[in-house]
Amino acid sequence: MPLVESFSGIRGIYDDGLSEKVASKYAYSYLSLLKNKYNKKNDKIKNSNEKKLKIVIGTDTRPSRDIIKNAVFEALDCDIIDIGIATTPMTEFAVRHFKADGGIIITASHNEPYWNGFKFLDNDGAVLRPKDMEEVIKKYASIKKINNETFLNKHLYKNNDPKNITIKKIFKKYNEINNAYSDFVLSFLPKEDKNKIKSSKLKVIIDPNGGTGTIAKSILEKLNIKVHGINMKHGIFNRKVEPNEDSLIYLANEVRDKNYDFAAGFDCDADRVEVVTNKGLISGNKLLALIADEILKNAKNKVVVVNDATSSVVREISKRYGAKYFETQVGEINIVDKMHELKAPIGGEGSSSGIIIPDSRCRDGILTLIYLLKIIANREKNLSELIKTLPKYCNIKRKVNIDSKKYSKIKGKLVNYYGKKQYKLKDSTTGSLKIYLNNNSFVWFRLSKTEANVLRVIADAPKKEQAEAIIKEALNLIKNKAL
Repeated sequence: MPLVESFSGIRGIYDDGLSEKVASKYAYSYLSLLKNKYNKKNDKIKNSNEKKLKIVIGTDTRPSRDIIKNAVFEALDCDIIDIGIATTPMTEFAVRHFKADGGIIITASHNEPYWNGFKFLDNDGAVLRPKDMEEVIKKYASIKKINNETFLNKHLYKNNDPKNITIKKIFKKYNEINNAYSDFVLSFLPKEDKNKIKSSKLKVIIDPNGGTGTIAKSILEKLNIKVHGINMKHGIFNRKVEPNEDSLIYLANEVRDKNYDFAAGFDCDADRVEVVTNKGLISGNKLLALIADEILKNAKNKVVVVNDATSSVVREISKRYGAKYFETQVGEINIVDKMHELKAPIGGEGSSSGIIIPDSRCRDGILTLIYLLKIIANREKNLSELIKTLPKYCNIKRKVNIDSKKYSKIKGKLVNYYGKKQYKLKDSTTGSLKIYLNNNSFVWFRLSKTEANVLRVIADAPKKEQAEAIIKEALNLIKNKAL
């Protein structure tokens, strides 16, 4: 199985494309990038006295995590801050907290447990910018065929002697980062909001599915939230890793039977969260819209940044406040950088169920929950009631298995089909295609950058029957029934 390599990171099936050799060489390639950037920034020529870099390493809970981590450690000629099992947002925060030069998150996020991979971080904690990630992939390509023993001797050992491997320091900071991240997330709440939440007597079910989101329990309990945890043992996966309507369908009954306010299901690295009430799953687009509504009320700079797959419900909320609304190409870093440029107080990927706050620099499932609790406590309404205050939109997401090599041909036919109907098309450089239809509707296509041979399709419309008709037509087109 080939690796899935993109600006989003590297993913592969362990022992079938992803191996210790791959891990070592990718870690080396990443460190090479950081060294080059450091030397250029400081206008220094490489020499034995140059600064030794410092990198944070965190993992999710997959079975291959320690094997991959040890291979990464072996390849890094730098000091290492090992934070153990940690959410992706926690690892990104750790880079800033420890003033590190970068970080590696060993994770495959929402992919199944037999997958693993890497997210490489810049010194601000955010994932690498596409240009830098491209350099890492190119560097790996230049060394991937080198015999591993030869690679280690040439690049890692002094005088080609394994006994003389470059000395590095490894600092274990498990407890420190857990406490620091908890304080960081809670710092987004003013004292009056904390007190309001603490007196609200809210009850929440969380299902991390054996992933890193288990830390959510202790954080919520600091707000006097009664938390019932399901699937809390690390590495024990009792449902599909990706949190969605299918994998979390059982939580509606749990909320109803236990008389809780809502439930939250995470993916393995907890950058994504999906929320379920007794009536079913609430779309991540609607959660983003609800939180945008809260933040824009008091924001001085009323700007919202989302990816182009996000439901128009967020655009409608922006209009309520006369806010500027910007769409980027898919990719967390595209939103983060645009938010920084525009000083936007809120952004996110409704299509991936996570909000982005400027100081966080990434999607964060736990931070999303913190904001939801704030809204519920202050408005004294349950989530179902709050969602009813939003503009009505239906967003339908589907995955289609295709041969990725044929995507360009399929995309060309889609452009031709919708173009003949005189619809406005947006064809991005990262491969997504968005067609703006009538009645504030759209259909969106993109080849997945995290799952092999998967085409993502989204239909968005004010009415359910409109969205259903749009997605049906789109799927038929892909299957060549109407092209």
